[in-house]
Amino acid sequence: MELDRLRELLGEPEAWGWARPALWEASEARLGLTLPSDYKAFLDLYGPGAIDGYVWLDRPVTGSAEEAERLWPRRHAGERDADPHPWPFHPEKGGLIQWGYDEQDNAYYFLPVESDPDDWRVVVESECGSWFETAGPFTDFIVRCFDRIDRPPFLSRHWPGEQARYHQEDPSTAG
Repeated sequence: MELDRLRELLGEPEAWGWARPALWEASEARLGLTLPSDYKAFLDLYGPGAIDGYVWLDRPVTGSAEEAERLWPRRHAGERDADPHPWPFHPEKGGLIQWGYDEQDNAYYFLPVESDPDDWRVVVESECGSWFETAGPFTDFIVRCFDRIDRPPFLSRHWPGEQARYHQEDPSTAG
């Protein structure tokens, strides 16, 4: 399983390590869909923070509607720039669902066109409006970034570093 490989690459989490299914269920009810299980498992293990201080991830900590809107904002085509987008945004059917962002202002999304969320593809939008689509699931994509294969060409060539770690955000400041 790629989550195990990520644990080898990133080391064990410093403090998080707790699952709260009710928090995910509240967010999923707000979204009207189920999120990929490996994404939830990774964030249940590591908590909110950044992979090697570059790709930032967040997770529900309160289960509120406001938090769900902050974590998975509803965007509309053309909101980020004037160029046409190749996919709609959630809540449109099959619309992109943002799951992260990075230091270069690239945005990371799930492309929920498969019925099983664990089969969703990953899409990355560059800050300049370039798009990259690849296979999922989430943990496979992150491992491929470490292996420097099938990753967006516009990502920093230095990320992830050889000594990459997961930098946790203080849970009391999340949300």
